[in-house]
Amino acid sequence: MSETLLEVKNLKKYFPVKHGMFSSGKGFVHAVDDISLSVEKGETFGLVGESGCGKSSLSRVILGLVPRDSGEILYKGKDVSTLDRAQRSKMRMVFQNPFASLNPKERVFDTIAEPYRIAGGYSREQIREEVLKLLDLVGLSRGYANRYPHEFSGGQRQRIGIARALAMNPEFIICDEPVSALDVSIQAQILNLLRDIQKELGLTYVFISHNLGVVKYVSDRIAVMYLGKIIEVSKAADLYANPSHPYTQALLSAIPGASEYLHIDRVLLKDDIPSPVNPPAGCRFCTRCLYAKEICSQEEPQMQPVGEGHYAACHLLRKEAEG
Repeated sequence: MSETLLEVKNLKKYFPVKHGMFSSGKGFVHAVDDISLSVEKGETFGLVGESGCGKSSLSRVILGLVPRDSGEILYKGKDVSTLDRAQRSKMRMVFQNPFASLNPKERVFDTIAEPYRIAGGYSREQIREEVLKLLDLVGLSRGYANRYPHEFSGGQRQRIGIARALAMNPEFIICDEPVSALDVSIQAQILNLLRDIQKELGLTYVFISHNLGVVKYVSDRIAVMYLGKIIEVSKAADLYANPSHPYTQALLSAIPGASEYLHIDRVLLKDDIPSPVNPPAGCRFCTRCLYAKEICSQEEPQMQPVGEGHYAACHLLRKEAEG
């Protein structure tokens, strides 16, 4: 029986923004807008969507890097705000840009050792041994420990970032676009490394990306996000074989060769993405959906089952079920 490691309930995070330089009015970016999801122990939960849909904001709120406005975030059944330092150390992140996420003035050894020093209780020799073990684990020479980030390639820097995330034996890691800043030739190496480490250490991942091909390769289940909302969630294989939400269909149709192996015709979305400061009423996707009806702009659709473990939020699905 599967064990729920992370549970998010009705999570919201709005960021205040001014309407203009000379305006005193203030609006809010609806970055994370009433999101609920669960992640099972040992799985890779993929999160996909276009840039600006709220994926990274959601990850930072989950880890407590950004405070939530409302909702619950439960880790092993406990609210994350009540976890002590040792419990929080079990939740880590691999950041998107390995060129920006590492301190250029800090040696690799110190970068990886920092979590142990903050936690306390480790001798110098213990810290040294842990750092060298982590370098071994991510496929880097132990001799790299005394070098600085500028001496490494992008792929090597991301391996250092992964080693840092693995310090203190975490159980849950959010990978926020971990290969998007890397050359295509290096991406597969990093993805395979993450999968191998997951198997060896029994880790649980939330894997964030705008690249549907990458997400399919690593994920057990996938959630699709649009303008601060999750609009479809399913097992990976079922999502690609039977995309139910029009937005998911459009995303998949944009994959090169999709018409051949997914049997989906290319879907060209109308209009631009609406502003997250003033999202559409009803369904967030209604202004770009080719199948939108009057109800779509009036009433927000709720998640409903479309298959085993497969859910989507679309009024058209309800109409099909009814008739």
